[in-house]
Amino acid sequence: MSARPKGRPGRPPKRPSNGTYPNLLTTDALAGGRITLFRNPADKPFGEKDAFAISADWATVDDIPTAYSKAEEDERRLAETHRFAWHPDFGYLSPFPAHCGTGIRIEAEVHLEGLHIIGDLPPVLAGLTAMRIGYSGIDADGLRNVAHLFRISNDSAIGLPERALVTRVAHVFAQLAEQETAARKALVDEQPLLFLDSVERALAILRHARLLSPYEYIDLLSPIRLAAIMGFLDGVTRSQIDEAMRRQLNRPFTQPPSTQEEERQRDVRDADFADRVSAAFAGVRLNDFAKDILS
Repeated sequence: MSARPKGRPGRPPKRPSNGTYPNLLTTDALAGGRITLFRNPADKPFGEKDAFAISADWATVDDIPTAYSKAEEDERRLAETHRFAWHPDFGYLSPFPAHCGTGIRIEAEVHLEGLHIIGDLPPVLAGLTAMRIGYSGIDADGLRNVAHLFRISNDSAIGLPERALVTRVAHVFAQLAEQETAARKALVDEQPLLFLDSVERALAILRHARLLSPYEYIDLLSPIRLAAIMGFLDGVTRSQIDEAMRRQLNRPFTQPPSTQEEERQRDVRDADFADRVSAAFAGVRLNDFAKDILS
């Protein structure tokens, strides 16, 4: 969905009459990821398919140092039977520049819909680039950065000792999650009309669209996911939305049609899909909690 301009300075934060407040956790923006140590064998320092990939998963950014320790221990055991390609000036060697030096890659998936809605996403992404953190979104069905879901990882593994690099990347990831969480809070406290418009607009399209492509569907689910996380919806849960997004993202990518017949077949599929989505979202509504908070 296209970005809307920032709203005017908002109202004072409102607290609902029942004393509760929407769920706003950094783990909802960046829930986990993986750390990988890339080690090429000493006799094949530039073999693209010969590298060992020693990985450990982490659940929160606070767990990244522990995940690194686990991967490091696995590396030590592997080093008992293998020699790795290493140079005193350049560190670990690899055919991929991003894997040279420490050979560490830390990656995660992040959902930045709040920053998109308030208009702060472009400078935040530019800031990641300046800090040598790469990002990649999804471009499909004529949309760019679908649902504002991004995969992020360090662009460089050189220039710092291993532990310092791990600490630095974990800090940047934590800052990003905090920025997204702050944006979501700003939508509730300062720009509720902008938030309501994003959610209601997406719901209206899901209920009434006659043609709907899979990636447009994912994009429309993005602001609805925020509302579900905050407990603002009746008729659908956050887990159901997450599952719907995952199911579509895991579908094989379909090439754009190149003939009139392929366009006709695509339209038939999109029309059938739109009908099924319309039925699924016919009963989804903002609940009284949302009205209490956002009105």
